[in-house]
Amino acid sequence: MPIPKEEFESIEDDESLPDLSPDTTQGEIYRFLLENSDKAFRQREVVENVDVPKGSVGPTLSRLKGHGLVEHRDRFWSISDAEHAVASAGVLSARTADERDGGFSDEEIEEWMEHAVDPIEERNDG
Repeated sequence: MPIPKEEFESIEDDESLPDLSPDTTQGEIYRFLLENSDKAFRQREVVENVDVPKGSVGPTLSRLKGHGLVEHRDRFWSISDAEHAVASAGVLSARTADERDGGFSDEEIEEWMEHAVDPIEERNDG
């Protein structure tokens, strides 16, 4: 059902971050480029190295570029330097925390969540 043009113009673009979960096309492409941050790839090379539908790679790369996560020059795509720095810092932080406290197993986290005052599932971030 169509909507009035005025209503259409009042819709704000969704500027939320893309879903980078491992089981998403965006996540798969993002991780591939992040893991190969010392290289830049042609789109067809990305297609050859990730397990996602061929036709979705181009639009996904463009979406990731729009969010500043990847860079595009000529025919090549690469993880953005800023994103690589942020991701590397996160990995280093997690690794350092695990070295200090030994990390937490999935079972320990589940047990903590059962008794937590503010379990993540019950948060209302609205």
